[in-house]
Amino acid sequence: MAEIHGRAGATTCYKGDQLMSQAIIPMLSMGLLTYFLFRSGSLLTQPLRVSVVCLAVLLGYRCIHDVLFLEAAADQYYGGAVGERGVGRVLSRLPSGFYVFNGIRFPSGDVDHVVVGPTGVFSIETKNYSGTIGVREDHLIRNGELLAHDPIRQSRLEARYVSSLTGQPPGALQVVPVVVFARAKVRVHGRVGGVVVVGAESLLDAILSPEPHLAQVAVDELAHLMEVKIRSRAVEPLYRRGRLALWGWPGEPVGLLRAGSLRFAHWRGQRSRAMGRTPIRQGP
Repeated sequence: MAEIHGRAGATTCYKGDQLMSQAIIPMLSMGLLTYFLFRSGSLLTQPLRVSVVCLAVLLGYRCIHDVLFLEAAADQYYGGAVGERGVGRVLSRLPSGFYVFNGIRFPSGDVDHVVVGPTGVFSIETKNYSGTIGVREDHLIRNGELLAHDPIRQSRLEARYVSSLTGQPPGALQVVPVVVFARAKVRVHGRVGGVVVVGAESLLDAILSPEPHLAQVAVDELAHLMEVKIRSRAVEPLYRRGRLALWGWPGEPVGLLRAGSLRFAHWRGQRSRAMGRTPIRQGP
């Protein structure tokens, strides 16, 4: 069996957990608003009581809005993690001599899977979409409509990053970009924009069908070098501190979340020693 490094879907699931943990703040805010409203309601005059109730309703609406937004964003990550775990189980069936790396972090997200073996190096981006996937003018479509995010461009960028981990001169070793759809029916034949597009049931064939061109010794050395570089380039925690931010305060929050009434926002993030700049999280 293939040698597995890392847990498939763990990084994506962690991102969902982070969003759900941030939803605690607006939920607690709603509870505090309700508590103080009932405590002070009997001590206020009628006009002031109406004003307080209107303010509480407005803030409560904003808190509920933030909670629903956070939950929806987290659900996307959790769904993506389910697809990555399924693809990880497929990759675990690769024969001995192959190496599988799961959840490699890089500046704008993470590479879901990387496979190193006698047939080459493959950078794999997993999508957990449903429906039918086709192609129109070198763009993927789902149920006849263009995808909101372009997985072809994303996969090419990830392949370029994986190529930098191999330690080979430019052009010496080609990393094959792959987009795999864990649930959808894929009606794509061949490559799209230089990217292999397959369903989960055809993934092993896409990896094993090319003619072997790497000796096992070279595969072992390449996998070891990539493991060392992956550890050395591991992205540090994005932010070391956060602030309780009210909407409208000076300073623009940095991260995935849009502005809300009351939430835990990471902003003014410290520079990352690993990348040399302030990183920004992006969704899947």
